[in-house]
Amino acid sequence: MSTAGPILSVRDLRTYFFAEEGLVKAVDGASFDVHGGRTLGIVGESGCGKSVTARSILRIVERPGRIVSGEIRLRHGEGGGADDLARLDPRGPEMRRIRGGEIGLVFQEPMSSFSPVHTVGNQIVETIRLHLGLDAGAARARAIEMLRRVGIPRPERRIDEYAFQLSGGLRQRAMIATALCCGPRILIADEPTTALDVTTQAQILALLRELQDREGMAIVLITHNLGVVAELCDEVAVMYLGRVVERGPVDAIFHAPQHPYTRALLRSIPSVHAPVRTKLPAIAGSLPHPQRRPAGCPFHPRCGEAIRGTCERHEPELLPVRGAEQSASCFLHHPVPPGPAVPPGPAVPPGPAASGAPVAAP
Repeated sequence: MSTAGPILSVRDLRTYFFAEEGLVKAVDGASFDVHGGRTLGIVGESGCGKSVTARSILRIVERPGRIVSGEIRLRHGEGGGADDLARLDPRGPEMRRIRGGEIGLVFQEPMSSFSPVHTVGNQIVETIRLHLGLDAGAARARAIEMLRRVGIPRPERRIDEYAFQLSGGLRQRAMIATALCCGPRILIADEPTTALDVTTQAQILALLRELQDREGMAIVLITHNLGVVAELCDEVAVMYLGRVVERGPVDAIFHAPQHPYTRALLRSIPSVHAPVRTKLPAIAGSLPHPQRRPAGCPFHPRCGEAIRGTCERHEPELLPVRGAEQSASCFLHHPVPPGPAVPPGPAVPPGPAASGAPVAAP
């Protein structure tokens, strides 16, 4: 791990959605670090808060969502100061400079991210002129060079095409070019290989690795594909119901997982060594209803190793296990904290997510 310290530190981040139907705690205490030149993978089931975490870092959470507490500290160079992005005005000049300038984002679905009525080149040139202040000619030349750098053939022609004229793989490459055109120190890639065939997926992953080696940038890779994580990442943060339940080096997470949820995720991966027609083990139950979160450990209703009388009444903290590099949020490794227990929440039986009366938004 880098000895210079993280360039991005997220601490106890909480992003809530205050909808008319009730309160949704999309991110509820996430903490992790991003180090220069390394790749952090954020994994978990759909709905665990991965994408909302990325949008919170860039301050582009849509209403009625907002950051209610926590820190997102971005360090500026060696020996430089740091900004808490959670305290900046999302529409202010400083955040607009950071968004796209110091931190680039590859959206989950490039077809819906590019404007359908403007060429891909126009959108890249606009980004370059906004952040780098180049004139139109210089910005177009840089855009062509970025398209060439991400492996798009004949970029002098492709720059004047619309997103719908490009294949899925080329659109994803164009989205990566847009995110990198201003030389960000951090690239956030939200499901960059979704809906792509396996050959194109491999090409996109190889491209990200090559660009990281060339540019020295940090990558935050958001995905549910553990194979992609094993291929590309240095560190892993496993999320469940808006919280990071385990984090550590990729080898430790894959070979010595410490949280029951991480172990359950890894057991669900198909193996070429498994007997023919072996049924994959599934995680019991399903994610609770967003407005009926269980008290105590959020995973205890689905956990086969839950400690009765403890896990449903106390919320575990993310604490070190197996040395300082790996952490887990589980009472299997840490004592019950002192203080009164919270009342047990509503039972969430295995099967379909529970439903009930919504929690009133404050």
